[in-house]
Amino acid sequence: MVKVLLLEDEQALREEIADYLRGQGFEVTEVSNIRQFRQFFFSAAYDLVVIDRMLPDGDGLELVSELRQEGHRCGILVLTARDSRQDRIGGYRIGADHYISKPVRMDELTAVIQSIAWRILPNENWWLESLTSALISPRSVKIKLTSQEFQFLETLGKISPKPLSRHQIAAALGKDLSHYDTRSLDAMVMRLRKKVSEQTDEVLPLRTHHGSGYSSPTSLKMPPL
Repeated sequence: MVKVLLLEDEQALREEIADYLRGQGFEVTEVSNIRQFRQFFFSAAYDLVVIDRMLPDGDGLELVSELRQEGHRCGILVLTARDSRQDRIGGYRIGADHYISKPVRMDELTAVIQSIAWRILPNENWWLESLTSALISPRSVKIKLTSQEFQFLETLGKISPKPLSRHQIAAALGKDLSHYDTRSLDAMVMRLRKKVSEQTDEVLPLRTHHGSGYSSPTSLKMPPL
């Protein structure tokens, strides 16, 4: 889970952003000023920080500069109403990864955070690539999937690590439950495991619950486009 430290002095906006990001699967800590930010940042490890530009106790860009001068490699995203070309260039030069202009569009914010995390975090995840219907292993092996295999893994990934019954999975795949033989699902899973084992020595994050169904103990993520 990506750990995010969010610095925003406007309480309503801060809570809105934090709630939305938590709903997208991020772990979020909220702070309202630079003093609090320093207390939390230096007492815990964060993968990415979101910093408002104009703060009651200083300029967010000065904090960005401080973090980079101290050698911190976390992702840095700046929220700002000042998004002129020169403002952005200055921010990038001192170490910001990206700017988001206010008012904040939550879908854009999420996409940017995912993009930054994709680049900076150790690749320990399996990823589903929708454009090519492929499964990408932690060692970047791309495994071509059938549409049913992709939909099956996508369904499991959305509810990881909770198990889904065979009938729940069949319904998600659009099968007619009154005529569907769940043994065909088991056969597809066997073919999928064989496909992965033939192309990489990594273990597919797929767990069989005998008499119940399947689950993915590791979240199958969708990389940013």
